[in-house]
Amino acid sequence: MKNLTQLLTQRLANAEIVSLEIEPPKKEHPWMKFAGKYKDDPQFDEMMEYIEQERREDYARMEENYCNLDTENEAN
Repeated sequence: MKNLTQLLTQRLANAEIVSLEIEPPKKEHPWMKFAGKYKDDPQFDEMMEYIEQERREDYARMEENYCNLDTENEAN
C-alpha cells in the first residue's frame, strides 16, 4: 500500500489538469419528423373526434367492469 501511495504521489506531482469543453451532439428529437404531418389534412378534426369517442367508450366499458368487480367483491 505504501508503494502504491508513493507511485501515485510521484505521478500526480507531474500531472497537469486540462479543461475541455465538449458539446454534446445535437440530435433531432425522433418525433420531430412527424410534427405538423397532418396540418393540412382536411380529415384531421374528424379523425381526432373519432379517437376521442373511442376513448370515451373504452373508459365507460372499463368503469362498468370496475363496478361489476366491486359488486362481486361485496357479494363475497
